[in-house]
Amino acid sequence: MVVCFCGKLALVKMSWTPLNPGRRFYACPTKDSVGGFIGWVDPPICARSKTIIPGLLRNINTLEERCNGLVRSINMLQEQCNGLLSKNHMLEARCDALNDEGFKLKMYLCASWFMFVIVILSIWSM
Repeated sequence: MVVCFCGKLALVKMSWTPLNPGRRFYACPTKDSVGGFIGWVDPPICARSKTIIPGLLRNINTLEERCNGLVRSINMLQEQCNGLLSKNHMLEARCDALNDEGFKLKMYLCASWFMFVIVILSIWSM
């Protein structure tokens, strides 16, 4: 355990600077303290790690941004799909209503032809 200059136990934080990516250090627990850095927990990293780790972090950040963009696209498409489904239900109801109206018109047409035939037959039979 490391004690800070202020007398409190030091926190262990991680550096993400280009020179010390992923390297842990002791920091003052007091918020906004001037002497935040106390010392390193980890030994210095090799030059190869200093080159590779930032590139890997950039790749992760790029993939996370792409993933977030895809999630936004999926959400937008889901909203559009919901709107189209709603419109489809409305059109199906309208189609059913038109089919009912068409059936009624066919029945009226058949009844009127039947009445016409009866009238014609009654005229001929006189």
